[in-house]
Amino acid sequence: MNPKPFFDTLATFLAGASWAFALVGACVGFYLFFPYGLLSAFVVSFLAALPGLLCVIFFEIALLQRQKLEEMKRHTQLLESINTKLDVRFLSHH
Repeated sequence: MNPKPFFDTLATFLAGASWAFALVGACVGFYLFFPYGLLSAFVVSFLAALPGLLCVIFFEIALLQRQKLEEMKRHTQLLESINTKLDVRFLSHH
């Protein structure tokens, strides 16, 4: 099995750190604004978690794009080998 590229490891780590950042932001925002009311605590906790959640989305999209690129490379290699075999077969008959 191939080892994971450094970029994948880094992006996975940063996505996990972003989840932690979002959770801490939501908890701190909730506990700081809970004395002002439940609705304001929920709104502030959502706003405090938003940067972390956006970072999670960013890193997950980066991982998906990298996986898509690797899959496209594999497909291109496979299609080129099929094309080469078809060319050889076609040229041998004519």
